[in-house]
Amino acid sequence: MANAKERRQRQLAVVGAIGHEHFMTGVRMLYACRYGDALNHFLEASMLEPDARGYLSYLGLATAHAKRKFSDAEHLCRRAIEAEYHRPEHYYNLAEVFHLAGRKADAIKAYNQALSWNPNYEPAQDALRKLGVRKQPVLGSLPRSHPLNIFLGKTLRPRRVRPTRPVPVTAR
Repeated sequence: MANAKERRQRQLAVVGAIGHEHFMTGVRMLYACRYGDALNHFLEASMLEPDARGYLSYLGLATAHAKRKFSDAEHLCRRAIEAEYHRPEHYYNLAEVFHLAGRKADAIKAYNQALSWNPNYEPAQDALRKLGVRKQPVLGSLPRSHPLNIFLGKTLRPRRVRPTRPVPVTAR
């Protein structure tokens, strides 16, 4: 009996590893804008590992890109958030679905939710910056262009230092 149990555990481990490999391949396909391939890999991963709820938000994002089924994609992302509410990438994927569907206000809310779990989550920061969303002025009673808001904003909020690119060295 112990042999059968050990064999079953090894089989499950192999299936889990294959599912994770499909998931990682799907992520690579998603970043390469090969949405149909990504969708197929995420479907395979979620079938092999039905308990891995984190895969659902990526499946939702791929569904939105590949099939333009935004309500199904939103439902998948929300199921992932219900299972793993503390992971900012699920909120980010939901925001991307909203953005694709043309729901800018909902996308901004979801990006901000991602940042509430991890204020340094750069994909959400970059997306908000591209959408033109700015932080509130330091003194809300004064307009953003008021000299006090400008001065306090520069002194109280640290500037993000961008790395400089090295100057290419040319051979002489």
